[in-house]
Amino acid sequence: MAGREHRYEVRVEWSGNLGSGTSGYRTYARDHWIEVAGHPRIPGSSDPVFRGDPARYNPEELLVAALSACHMLAYLQSASRGSGLLTESGTAGRARRAAAAPPAPPAS
Repeated sequence: MAGREHRYEVRVEWSGNLGSGTSGYRTYARDHWIEVAGHPRIPGSSDPVFRGDPARYNPEELLVAALSACHMLAYLQSASRGSGLLTESGTAGRARRAAAAPPAPPAS
């Protein structure tokens, strides 16, 4: 993938104006919508510790989810190239067989 550039466009729209904008820390909601063309909107807010709505996703949860998904997808791709076999069992993935074989280091 060297030399390839990938661009992702996301729109974040604040929806927490309760009438007086951001005139004070307690006068606005942290609610917002995360939008990506062609996908359902994601309801966002801050963590409840920072006056956010616990029913909405907070940025920290989404960051951990994104990192976890990238890690999982990289692992699946790696397993598909080697001698690993991953299967799904119910709601949890299970490794039936996996072997890690990193490339040999360059000769010195």
